[in-house]
Amino acid sequence: MGSSSSVPPPLAASGWAALPRDVLWSLFTDLGQHEVLSGAGLACAPWRHLARDEPALWRRIDLTAAAGDTVPGCWKEMALAAIDRSAGHCEAFWGRADDEVLLYLADRASYMKSLRITSSYDVSSKVFAELIKKFPLLEELQLVLKSDAYTTNSKEPHTNSWVELFQSACQACRNLHHFTVQLADKDMSYDSYSYYGSKDRSARRFSIPMMHGLHSLELFGGHLTMDVMMEIVDNCPSLESLHISGMPYLYGREEKELRDRCSKIKDLRLPDMDYDDYVS
Repeated sequence: MGSSSSVPPPLAASGWAALPRDVLWSLFTDLGQHEVLSGAGLACAPWRHLARDEPALWRRIDLTAAAGDTVPGCWKEMALAAIDRSAGHCEAFWGRADDEVLLYLADRASYMKSLRITSSYDVSSKVFAELIKKFPLLEELQLVLKSDAYTTNSKEPHTNSWVELFQSACQACRNLHHFTVQLADKDMSYDSYSYYGSKDRSARRFSIPMMHGLHSLELFGGHLTMDVMMEIVDNCPSLESLHISGMPYLYGREEKELRDRCSKIKDLRLPDMDYDDYVS
Protein backbone atom coordinates (compact mmCIF):
# COMPACT_ATOMS: atom_id res chain seq x y z
CA MET A 1 0.00 0.00 0.00
CA GLY A 2 1.47 3.34 -1.08
CA SER A 3 2.30 6.00 1.43
CA SER A 4 0.05 9.02 1.42
CA SER A 5 3.14 11.21 1.92
CA SER A 6 4.82 10.14 -1.34
CA VAL A 7 6.19 13.01 -3.41
CA PRO A 8 4.13 13.45 -6.57
CA PRO A 9 5.94 13.19 -9.91
CA PRO A 10 6.99 16.52 -11.46
CA LEU A 11 4.55 18.06 -13.85
CA ALA A 12 5.40 17.73 -17.54
CA ALA A 13 6.61 20.90 -19.19
CA SER A 14 4.00 22.75 -21.17
CA GLY A 15 3.66 25.81 -23.34
CA TRP A 16 6.89 27.63 -24.23
CA ALA A 17 8.86 25.41 -21.83
CA ALA A 18 7.86 22.32 -23.86
CA LEU A 19 9.28 23.53 -27.17
CA PRO A 20 11.42 20.88 -28.91
CA ARG A 21 15.13 21.50 -28.65
CA ASP A 22 15.60 22.21 -32.36
CA VAL A 23 12.77 24.76 -32.33
CA LEU A 24 14.20 26.47 -29.25
CA TRP A 25 17.66 26.51 -30.86
CA SER A 26 16.21 28.25 -33.93
CA LEU A 27 14.38 30.70 -31.68
CA PHE A 28 17.58 31.63 -29.83
CA THR A 29 19.43 31.99 -33.13
CA ASP A 30 16.77 34.37 -34.46
CA LEU A 31 16.69 36.40 -31.24
CA GLY A 32 20.45 36.85 -31.15
CA GLN A 33 22.89 36.29 -28.32
CA HIS A 34 22.37 39.77 -26.85
CA GLU A 35 18.69 38.96 -26.26
CA VAL A 36 19.47 35.48 -24.93
CA LEU A 37 21.85 36.92 -22.35
CA SER A 38 19.64 39.83 -21.39
CA GLY A 39 16.47 37.88 -20.71
CA ALA A 40 15.33 35.14 -23.06
CA GLY A 41 17.77 32.63 -21.61
CA LEU A 42 16.21 33.04 -18.16
CA ALA A 43 12.58 32.41 -19.05
CA CYS A 44 12.31 28.86 -17.66
CA ALA A 45 14.44 25.83 -16.75
CA PRO A 46 14.65 24.29 -20.28
CA TRP A 47 15.57 27.67 -21.74
CA ARG A 48 18.19 28.29 -19.06
CA HIS A 49 19.69 24.85 -19.69
CA LEU A 50 20.11 25.41 -23.41
CA ALA A 51 21.41 28.96 -22.98
CA ARG A 52 24.00 28.02 -20.34
CA ASP A 53 25.05 24.45 -21.06
CA GLU A 54 25.36 24.25 -24.86
CA PRO A 55 28.84 25.49 -25.92
CA ALA A 56 27.93 25.05 -29.60
CA LEU A 57 25.44 27.90 -29.22
CA TRP A 58 28.36 30.19 -28.35
CA ARG A 59 30.94 28.91 -30.82
CA ARG A 60 30.51 32.16 -32.77
CA ILE A 61 29.86 35.04 -30.37
CA ASP A 62 28.18 38.09 -31.89
CA LEU A 63 27.53 40.85 -29.36
CA THR A 64 27.65 43.80 -31.72
CA ALA A 65 24.14 44.69 -30.57
CA ALA A 66 25.45 45.09 -27.00
CA ALA A 67 28.19 47.56 -27.96
CA GLY A 68 25.83 50.51 -27.65
CA ASP A 69 24.22 49.36 -24.41
CA THR A 70 23.61 52.36 -22.16
CA VAL A 71 23.88 50.39 -18.90
CA PRO A 72 27.47 50.86 -17.62
CA GLY A 73 29.38 47.58 -17.69
CA CYS A 74 26.49 45.59 -19.15
CA TRP A 75 28.32 44.87 -22.41
CA LYS A 76 31.31 43.55 -20.48
CA GLU A 77 29.22 41.23 -18.30
CA MET A 78 27.60 39.82 -21.44
CA ALA A 79 30.94 39.34 -23.17
CA LEU A 80 32.49 37.48 -20.23
CA ALA A 81 29.39 35.31 -19.78
CA ALA A 82 29.34 34.40 -23.49
CA ILE A 83 33.03 33.47 -23.41
CA ASP A 84 32.42 31.24 -20.37
CA ARG A 85 29.52 29.50 -22.07
CA SER A 86 31.61 28.73 -25.15
CA ALA A 87 33.70 26.42 -22.90
CA GLY A 88 36.89 26.89 -24.90
CA HIS A 89 35.29 26.29 -28.30
CA CYS A 90 34.84 29.90 -29.42
CA GLU A 91 35.95 30.45 -33.03
CA ALA A 92 34.62 33.98 -33.55
CA PHE A 93 34.09 36.99 -31.30
CA TRP A 94 32.41 40.15 -32.58
CA GLY A 95 31.65 43.03 -30.25
CA ARG A 96 33.06 45.60 -27.88
CA ALA A 97 36.14 44.76 -25.83
CA ASP A 98 38.66 46.25 -23.44
CA ASP A 99 41.88 44.89 -21.93
CA GLU A 100 40.04 42.64 -19.48
CA VAL A 101 37.75 41.08 -22.09
CA LEU A 102 40.57 40.51 -24.59
CA LEU A 103 42.79 38.84 -22.01
CA TYR A 104 39.89 36.67 -20.82
CA LEU A 105 39.17 35.68 -24.42
CA ALA A 106 42.82 34.96 -25.23
CA ASP A 107 43.08 32.48 -22.34
CA ARG A 108 39.90 30.62 -23.34
CA ALA A 109 39.68 30.68 -27.14
CA SER A 110 42.72 29.05 -28.71
CA TYR A 111 40.66 28.11 -31.79
CA MET A 112 39.80 31.71 -32.62
CA LYS A 113 39.52 32.37 -36.36
CA SER A 114 37.58 35.64 -36.56
CA LEU A 115 37.97 38.64 -34.25
CA ARG A 116 36.01 41.84 -34.83
CA ILE A 117 36.56 44.32 -32.03
CA THR A 118 35.20 47.78 -31.30
CA SER A 119 37.13 49.55 -28.56
CA SER A 120 36.66 52.88 -26.85
CA TYR A 121 39.39 54.37 -24.65
CA ASP A 122 40.17 51.02 -23.01
CA VAL A 123 42.67 48.92 -24.98
CA SER A 124 46.41 49.15 -24.34
CA SER A 125 49.10 48.44 -26.93
CA LYS A 126 51.00 46.21 -24.51
CA VAL A 127 47.99 43.96 -23.95
CA PHE A 128 47.24 43.67 -27.65
CA ALA A 129 50.82 42.74 -28.52
CA GLU A 130 50.74 39.88 -26.02
CA LEU A 131 47.24 38.52 -26.54
CA ILE A 132 47.43 38.40 -30.35
CA LYS A 133 50.12 35.74 -29.97
CA LYS A 134 47.49 33.42 -28.48
CA PHE A 135 45.44 33.33 -31.69
CA PRO A 136 47.69 31.44 -34.14
CA LEU A 137 44.68 30.24 -36.19
CA LEU A 138 43.24 33.72 -36.69
CA GLU A 139 42.07 34.34 -40.27
CA GLU A 140 40.14 37.60 -39.89
CA LEU A 141 41.01 40.58 -37.70
CA GLN A 142 38.99 43.79 -37.67
CA LEU A 143 39.60 46.60 -35.19
CA VAL A 144 37.48 49.73 -34.98
CA LEU A 145 39.16 52.11 -32.56
CA LYS A 146 37.59 55.23 -31.12
CA SER A 147 39.56 58.44 -30.71
CA ASP A 148 42.55 57.84 -28.41
CA ALA A 149 41.40 54.27 -27.79
CA TYR A 150 44.59 52.57 -28.81
CA THR A 151 47.16 53.97 -26.44
CA THR A 152 49.32 52.97 -23.53
CA ASN A 153 48.15 53.19 -19.94
CA SER A 154 51.29 55.05 -18.91
CA LYS A 155 52.85 58.50 -19.13
CA GLU A 156 55.05 57.48 -22.07
CA PRO A 157 54.67 59.48 -25.29
CA HIS A 158 51.96 58.18 -27.60
CA THR A 159 53.61 56.07 -30.33
CA ASN A 160 50.88 53.67 -31.47
CA SER A 161 49.16 53.41 -34.82
CA TRP A 162 47.48 50.87 -37.02
CA VAL A 163 50.88 50.37 -38.64
CA GLU A 164 52.12 48.90 -35.37
CA LEU A 165 48.92 46.87 -35.00
CA PHE A 166 49.38 45.43 -38.46
CA GLN A 167 52.99 44.52 -37.78
CA SER A 168 52.16 42.76 -34.50
CA ALA A 169 49.27 40.82 -36.04
CA CYS A 170 51.29 39.64 -39.05
CA GLN A 171 54.13 38.42 -36.87
CA ALA A 172 51.77 36.45 -34.61
CA CYS A 173 49.05 35.24 -37.01
CA ARG A 174 50.48 33.75 -40.20
CA ASN A 175 47.03 32.49 -41.31
CA LEU A 176 45.47 35.95 -41.67
CA HIS A 177 43.30 36.34 -44.77
CA HIS A 178 41.57 39.65 -43.97
CA PHE A 179 42.83 42.53 -41.84
CA THR A 180 41.14 45.87 -41.14
CA VAL A 181 42.01 48.69 -38.77
CA GLN A 182 39.74 51.72 -38.71
CA LEU A 183 40.34 54.75 -36.54
CA ALA A 184 36.75 55.91 -36.20
CA ASP A 185 37.47 59.59 -35.55
CA LYS A 186 38.87 61.15 -38.72
CA ASP A 187 40.08 64.19 -36.74
CA MET A 188 42.30 62.20 -34.40
CA SER A 189 46.01 62.96 -34.27
CA TYR A 190 47.69 59.55 -34.64
CA ASP A 191 51.07 60.16 -36.24
CA SER A 192 52.96 57.01 -37.16
CA TYR A 193 55.02 59.00 -39.65
CA SER A 194 57.21 60.38 -36.85
CA TYR A 195 57.34 56.90 -35.30
CA TYR A 196 58.27 54.97 -38.43
CA GLY A 197 59.70 57.80 -40.53
CA SER A 198 63.29 58.46 -41.54
CA LYS A 199 64.30 60.17 -38.27
CA ASP A 200 63.62 57.05 -36.22
CA ARG A 201 63.94 54.31 -38.81
CA SER A 202 67.08 52.75 -37.34
CA ALA A 203 65.50 52.48 -33.91
CA ARG A 204 62.16 51.01 -34.96
CA ARG A 205 62.25 49.12 -38.23
CA PHE A 206 58.91 48.11 -39.67
CA SER A 207 59.04 44.46 -40.68
CA ILE A 208 56.49 41.75 -41.45
CA PRO A 209 56.96 38.15 -42.63
CA MET A 210 55.78 36.98 -46.04
CA MET A 211 51.99 36.79 -45.83
CA HIS A 212 50.97 34.59 -48.75
CA GLY A 213 47.46 34.08 -47.32
CA LEU A 214 46.54 37.75 -46.85
CA HIS A 215 43.90 38.63 -49.47
CA SER A 216 42.47 41.92 -48.19
CA LEU A 217 43.94 44.77 -46.17
CA GLU A 218 42.21 47.98 -45.06
CA LEU A 219 43.96 50.66 -42.99
CA PHE A 220 41.87 53.77 -42.39
CA GLY A 221 42.59 56.93 -40.48
CA GLY A 222 46.30 56.99 -39.66
CA HIS A 223 49.61 57.97 -41.26
CA LEU A 224 51.84 55.75 -43.36
CA THR A 225 55.28 56.19 -44.93
CA MET A 226 56.24 55.20 -48.45
CA ASP A 227 58.78 52.64 -47.12
CA VAL A 228 56.14 50.91 -44.97
CA MET A 229 53.72 50.84 -47.87
CA MET A 230 56.30 49.26 -50.18
CA GLU A 231 57.14 46.53 -47.67
CA ILE A 232 53.47 45.70 -47.19
CA VAL A 233 52.94 45.29 -50.93
CA ASP A 234 56.14 43.27 -51.41
CA ASN A 235 55.48 40.90 -48.49
CA CYS A 236 51.78 40.33 -49.21
CA PRO A 237 51.89 38.96 -52.78
CA SER A 238 48.36 37.51 -52.71
CA LEU A 239 46.56 40.78 -51.98
CA GLU A 240 43.39 41.15 -54.03
CA SER A 241 41.97 44.14 -52.16
CA LEU A 242 43.98 47.02 -50.67
CA HIS A 243 42.38 50.14 -49.18
CA ILE A 244 44.75 52.63 -47.58
CA SER A 245 44.33 56.14 -46.19
CA GLY A 246 46.78 58.41 -44.45
CA MET A 247 49.85 58.44 -46.69
CA PRO A 248 51.65 61.71 -47.44
CA TYR A 249 50.93 63.03 -50.93
CA LEU A 250 53.09 61.27 -53.53
CA TYR A 251 54.70 63.03 -56.46
CA GLY A 252 55.82 61.82 -59.89
CA ARG A 253 58.23 58.89 -59.63
CA GLU A 254 57.10 57.80 -56.14
CA GLU A 255 53.47 57.60 -57.18
CA LYS A 256 54.31 55.68 -60.36
CA GLU A 257 56.54 53.25 -58.45
CA LEU A 258 53.85 52.53 -55.89
CA ARG A 259 51.14 52.04 -58.50
CA ASP A 260 53.42 49.76 -60.52
CA ARG A 261 54.01 47.63 -57.41
CA CYS A 262 50.25 47.41 -56.90
CA SER A 263 49.43 46.61 -60.51
CA LYS A 264 48.25 43.05 -59.76
CA ILE A 265 45.85 44.11 -56.99
CA LYS A 266 42.31 44.01 -58.38
CA ASP A 267 40.64 46.30 -55.84
CA LEU A 268 43.03 49.16 -55.08
CA ARG A 269 42.25 52.40 -53.24
CA LEU A 270 45.20 54.59 -52.36
CA PRO A 271 44.96 57.90 -50.44
CA ASP A 272 44.36 60.18 -53.40
CA MET A 273 40.75 60.48 -52.24
CA ASP A 274 39.24 62.42 -49.36
CA TYR A 275 38.96 60.50 -46.08
CA ASP A 276 35.17 60.70 -46.31
CA ASP A 277 35.32 58.45 -49.38
CA TYR A 278 36.65 55.66 -47.17
CA VAL A 279 34.54 55.75 -44.04
CA SER A 280 30.79 55.98 -44.31
